[in-house]
Amino acid sequence: MKLRRVALPLMVIVLVAGCARGGAPRALADTVTKAVYNNDVSQVSERFNALIRPQLNRASVGALSDKMHAQGDYQGLEPVQSDGSSGVYGYAAKFSHGSMLVCMKLDQDGKIAAYRVEPLGAGQPSPSTENPCAMLK
Repeated sequence: MKLRRVALPLMVIVLVAGCARGGAPRALADTVTKAVYNNDVSQVSERFNALIRPQLNRASVGALSDKMHAQGDYQGLEPVQSDGSSGVYGYAAKFSHGSMLVCMKLDQDGKIAAYRVEPLGAGQPSPSTENPCAMLK
C-alpha cells in the first residue's frame, strides 16, 4: 500500500514532465520566430548554440525579418514535423497574408543548431511533403 502511495504521484510527475518537455521545441521555435520577426538579434542569438551564434548578425536577422513582415502579421506556429530522436522539428508559421516553413534542429543541450525559414507557396498553408525539414537531418 505504501508503494502505491509513492508510485502514483511519481508516475504523475513523470507524465507531466514528459508532456512539458514535448512542448518545449514548439515554444522555443515560437520564441525565436517572434524574435526574428521583431528583428531582435540578442533574443535570437541567446537561443542558438555556440557554433551558430557567431553567424548571426543584424543584417541576416533583418533580412529574414523583412521576408516575414512581407507575409503580414505573425499569428503563430502549427507543427508539421517532429522527430525528437534527431532533434528536427518543423512548423508552418502563419501570417495574415501567407505561411512560411520553419525548420529547426536542436542540439543535445536544447540549443538551436540549425534554423531555416522559407516561404510556402501561395495558398499553401502547410508543406506539401511528409518530411519538409529533411535538409536538417
